[in-house]
Amino acid sequence: MATDENARSDEIQAEIIHLDGGVIQNVEADTVRIEQGGANQVIAKNVELNKGGALTIQGDIVGLQQGAAFITRSAESTSEESTVGAVISEHAVLQDSRVGVTIARKAELNNSSSIILLAQEVEGNVETILDTRGALLAGLVSGITVGLVLLVGNLLRRD
Repeated sequence: MATDENARSDEIQAEIIHLDGGVIQNVEADTVRIEQGGANQVIAKNVELNKGGALTIQGDIVGLQQGAAFITRSAESTSEESTVGAVISEHAVLQDSRVGVTIARKAELNNSSSIILLAQEVEGNVETILDTRGALLAGLVSGITVGLVLLVGNLLRRD
């Protein structure tokens, strides 16, 4: 077990890591708990982030509470009162959270929003700008628009 209070380091590897108030670049362990701290990259089976931040988190079970992350990849993901750029998970649970992109097999959203939500099964009241159908439609319209612009551009250059 490694405990590191108010540390600033490049990399830590251990079975259990508890970071309280420090900042670290790379963390790799079975279990990682970050309290009011931050990390660039976290790779672990179990990750708990409380009032902290991380750029990327990869784990089997990821839990954020009043935290922020750019990307999380996991089998099980729970975010409470958190902000995440992208959640990629088999089962994502969002409570009072804001997410840019959510990709999950099953998504449970309670008082949460996701700009883009791609999920096979969705539970709860969902606020999205683009759901699966909207994302497909937006991609189709964007593709047609770009194709027409390129076609017109090529036709104008020939003259």
